[in-house]
Amino acid sequence: MDDQLRAAIQDSSFGAGWRPGRRSLLRRGAAAAAAVVAAHAGREALGQVGGNPNYLPSLYRGENSREFQAIRIHENAHVAFLVNALGAYARPKPTFVNLVQPNLLAFAQTSKALENTGVGAYLGAAPVIFSRDYLAAAGSIMTIEARHAGYLDVLLNEIMTTNVYGDEQSFEAALTVEQVVELAGPFIANLNGGPPLSFSSTPSPANDIAILNFALALEYLEAEFYNVNVPRFT
Repeated sequence: MDDQLRAAIQDSSFGAGWRPGRRSLLRRGAAAAAAVVAAHAGREALGQVGGNPNYLPSLYRGENSREFQAIRIHENAHVAFLVNALGAYARPKPTFVNLVQPNLLAFAQTSKALENTGVGAYLGAAPVIFSRDYLAAAGSIMTIEARHAGYLDVLLNEIMTTNVYGDEQSFEAALTVEQVVELAGPFIANLNGGPPLSFSSTPSPANDIAILNFALALEYLEAEFYNVNVPRFT
């Protein structure tokens, strides 16, 4: 597996993330909704007036559409990378529910929760990753997720380092396996025979496979979320 991963690293870019849940997703997002401010008008829903659930602020015309389309590309690339790195060990794609968002604001709020969960999840897994190659891959994925999260925090009128629970921070807070599962659980209907959403706190080569499959489940979730919603709102 190490040789396979090294080859994948040379040919691919990393990336990943995880997801929202009942605590911060819509609850935190609802508070942010009241603070959204106007920017542009016209057909471009991703860049308009505040207060309306179908509008979001935009620094430049068309910027939000470009950003969400880019995030969609990144998350699909992360899935492809992890599937390639895991090879025969890769889990099947889970069945997801509750992905279709009712309006633009809910889409942005859920996106924010997914990306911030991913950052905390990768940081939580990092100390128990056995392989240096896997650790490098996870770190590369996490930094892209952090860029997504910072953009979405600001888009929803929060400080760019706000975490999934709405806490502003100078140092990223790691998430436990249990916290990640609580946040992602409402979106996962069936693992379709894949391994459980867990990994050990004891580093080992076998545990690295469990960690990457944990990440892959969340990357599948993110990619599917954007595949479903980005064409509807951009």
